[in-house]
Amino acid sequence: MTPARPIVIETRRLGKVFSVDRAPIVALEDISFSVPEGSFVSLVGPSGCGKSTLLQILAGLVSSSSGEVLVDGVAVRHPVPDKISVMFQDATLLPWKRITENIEFPLEIAGMTAAERHKRAAEMLALVALAEFGERYPHELSGGMRQRIAIARALAPNPRILLMDEPFGALDEQTRIKMGHELLRIWAKTKKTIFFITHSLTEALFLSDTVLVMSHRPGRIVGVIEDTLPRPRTYDIIGSAEFGAARNRIWKLISQDDDEAAEGGMASL
Repeated sequence: MTPARPIVIETRRLGKVFSVDRAPIVALEDISFSVPEGSFVSLVGPSGCGKSTLLQILAGLVSSSSGEVLVDGVAVRHPVPDKISVMFQDATLLPWKRITENIEFPLEIAGMTAAERHKRAAEMLALVALAEFGERYPHELSGGMRQRIAIARALAPNPRILLMDEPFGALDEQTRIKMGHELLRIWAKTKKTIFFITHSLTEALFLSDTVLVMSHRPGRIVGVIEDTLPRPRTYDIIGSAEFGAARNRIWKLISQDDDEAAEGGMASL
């Protein structure tokens, strides 16, 4: 019997309320889940349901209004860059710095020596298969290449957790598919814990061990889909009956929530 993996991320009855023109807006409500070490967990849900807000709370960038987030059993109240890295849809590379310098930037802030930074940047460039592009500038790279550099920069401090907020959402479909394969390769090699936000149900199922499904605002976890598809995965699996059944389960959860939200709207008229 395989021993249980330790829990790296845990949320306990997490809630977030914003004040807009002095009126409270409940963004998140009673969110509880756990993420085992080394797992790949995706979060899907309707636009505006609070997915990005949840990720920012996990990262320590935004405080919760209630409940708590624990990383390795310790409450997260501020960013912890030695344990958590964050990657957004925009690669946010510094245009005036070369690619190697972009990867080294968080290491420089952390006080790492120049020799150590250079060595680590070279390792990360090799990891994302872009070793020959270290002296280029961001504008000289394609969108997919820039996102691979963003992954390299996020992994450079050797965090335990990588939080990804729709990192491939701005890419064309072909590049997005290639980036999914590339991310799985990097994940398999690094064994990092990944928490991945996406609007694509297909992408979530293809990449993940577990898919969390969120409701309309206030965002709640309305379903947890354990992805039992075999690894390593190829896109041939998308046409399988098992994949289709899992995707339909997620869609039904979201559609049911759409119906309930519409009924609630009619009742308030």
